[in-house]
Amino acid sequence: MQQVRRTLSHESHYALLAMEKLHIQDLDPRFPDELAQEPGCQHLRRCFSCGICTATCPVSVIEPTFSPSRILRQILCGMRTELLASPALWYCLSCARCSFQCPQDVRFLDIIQGLRHLAVREGAVNSELPERLRQGEVLLQEVRRRLIDRLMAHPVQEEDLASLLADVVKDLKTVEQA
Repeated sequence: MQQVRRTLSHESHYALLAMEKLHIQDLDPRFPDELAQEPGCQHLRRCFSCGICTATCPVSVIEPTFSPSRILRQILCGMRTELLASPALWYCLSCARCSFQCPQDVRFLDIIQGLRHLAVREGAVNSELPERLRQGEVLLQEVRRRLIDRLMAHPVQEEDLASLLADVVKDLKTVEQA
C-alpha cells in the first residue's frame, strides 16, 4: 500500500500565516513577554524565522497545518486567544528535533510546553486534556509495540498493514476487557 503524504513547503507555512486576517483588537502585545516567563521560554525572541524547526518536524510532514515556525510567528504577533485554543498545540510529539536543530537555541519544545500550561491555566482547554492525551500516548505506544512484535514474528506476510493494525487494536481491546 502506498502512503500518501500531504506536505507544505516552508514558504507555504508562511503563506498560510500571511493569509490569516489579523484584527488588531484581537492581538495581545504582552503575550510574547508573558510566555517568555514560562520555564524554558526565555529565548523566544531569538527566532529569526529560518524554518529549520518546521523542516525537521515529523508532525509537519503528515499534518501541514502544524508548523513550529508558524506557531512562533503567532506568538510574536500576539495571537493569544487563537493559539491557546488551537489543537495544533497538542499535535507536537515532544521529540525535540526542532530544539536540537535550532541555530538560535529557541527551544520550541519548551515553548510548546509553556503554551500548553497557559492554555490549561487560562481555561482555553479542559484541564483534563493533558492527562487524557498522556493516557492516549501510552496506549499508542502499546499498539506500536504489539504491531512491531507481529511484524517481526511474520516479516513476509501478504496481509495489508491496515488489517494487521486493526487486529492489534482488537486484541488490545480484548485484553483490556478481560
